[in-house]
Amino acid sequence: MDHRCLVLSGCLLDGQDPTTVHARLATAFGMEMSGFRERVFERAPLIIRRGLDPASADAQVAQLRALGVEAESLPDSDALIWLRREQQVRGPLPEAALARYALPGDQWCHDGGQQWFAWQPVAIETLLPPPLPASAPAPDDLTQPTAATSHELPPPLPEFDEQPQEPSPLPPTSADEPPAAKGPLSSVAVVAALLGLLAMLWRPLAPIATLMALGALLFLYRRPLLRGRVYAVAALMLSATALFLWMEQPTPVAASVPPPYVARPLKPLVPSERAALAESPPQCKALVASPKNDEDRFLLTGQRLLTGRAQRKGDTYVAEAAVSVNEQCQPSALQLYVFRNGVFIGTALEAAAIPATTRLTDFSLTDDQHLRITLAQCTDKPGDCAATTIRQIAVLPGAGGWTLGEIK
Repeated sequence: MDHRCLVLSGCLLDGQDPTTVHARLATAFGMEMSGFRERVFERAPLIIRRGLDPASADAQVAQLRALGVEAESLPDSDALIWLRREQQVRGPLPEAALARYALPGDQWCHDGGQQWFAWQPVAIETLLPPPLPASAPAPDDLTQPTAATSHELPPPLPEFDEQPQEPSPLPPTSADEPPAAKGPLSSVAVVAALLGLLAMLWRPLAPIATLMALGALLFLYRRPLLRGRVYAVAALMLSATALFLWMEQPTPVAASVPPPYVARPLKPLVPSERAALAESPPQCKALVASPKNDEDRFLLTGQRLLTGRAQRKGDTYVAEAAVSVNEQCQPSALQLYVFRNGVFIGTALEAAAIPATTRLTDFSLTDDQHLRITLAQCTDKPGDCAATTIRQIAVLPGAGGWTLGEIK
């Protein structure tokens, strides 16, 4: 009896959607979608049914075409072959159908064989058996349909509860077979790795490098034959680290340009104090200490009288001067004047110390930015100045220059 086999080519009919067709076939064969693709469709072309009579085979071919996939009914034979295409084994197929389904670059192997052969159309066609002779016409009594055969339906495709016929196991591979050639290295993965390395050096590039690394991984996932997954993973790790460091870095604030520092002028004395100094006896002016530096000469131009007490620490200079004197040439009001780098920056006391009520006992620079002042509170009794007050004055740098501030 002439037996036929049903071969699934793996090609879809024109205008068919692959996802829809795969879902139909998986339902018809009673398989899960992923299992059907892996065990059947990705191994096409292959035999899915064997030992069918011609009518049943033609009917099932029509059913498969109605589902949207190409299928053929070929003579069944015990001589089977396997195809290897793009490092994936496909089949099995009848040996007589090798020329029909093999493509340039494919390799083929006999079922149960140990050696793979490169397929060449001219060389293989000479090895194929000659076509079958035309069969003699059957007698009329055998070709007339009967009532029994006219209503006989071909066997249906496997239902949900039926298990599809498993293809023959893959052919063994010989131990001396050369290893498969490695796929090409993906340039996308290499570029992503370089971008990730540059992102570690220049952090604003991190978002672009991260997107490039994710794109490289998706690109390689859809192309399993390409190499470079290590590069893509390394690129993702580098770019993610650079992105984290870049986001943690505070945004630089544009530094405001400080205004140019203008030296504070020494305020002139009030008219009453100026008159008091002008009317002071000549012998009082003779008792005034002579200036020792530019800071002292600056105070003299402001009509102050130096007492001779002064200190310098580093770039800070503090001098005591009398704002006014009495008839006995004794200072009636004292003030401390602070200079930084030779520039007058302010007075240490908010109001001049009047010896009758507040005596400026002592002052000292602990360092070039801290001034310690000792004041004694006096009463109406002469010489009664026992209570003392300590004031700490700091020399502080500011946007407009150095300033003075009291430490509470």
